[in-house]
Amino acid sequence: MIGRARLGLAMSWTFDAAKILLTALVIFSVVQISERSTLAAAVLASIPLISVLSMMMMFHEGQSAAEISGFARDIVWLVIPSLLLFLVMPWLIDSHGWEFYPALGAGLVTTMAGYFLMVQAMERLGLAA
Repeated sequence: MIGRARLGLAMSWTFDAAKILLTALVIFSVVQISERSTLAAAVLASIPLISVLSMMMMFHEGQSAAEISGFARDIVWLVIPSLLLFLVMPWLIDSHGWEFYPALGAGLVTTMAGYFLMVQAMERLGLAA
């Protein structure tokens, strides 16, 4: 019995390490591709790869298709406020001459406020899973 427990722990750790490595590989790939083509990197970054991988991992770890469906539905609603980052940051840099990090910070704060408001709206309207 102890051998099975150790094997289960080792497999769990291995799966977690693989998830971390895969996530790092995706981020690294986007950065490397951006050195050649920002458009190609943007295409890769815009693919809901993290969402798809997350759903696959959730399924592998035993969550039901119904739970994963609720997760996917919640993502649809939360994409809307996530777009604020990609609107606010370039607008501050291009139109107002802000430096990268202050504009990024303002974009992230705006996005967090958007998430907060969207979650409140989802709960009120019964849209949250």
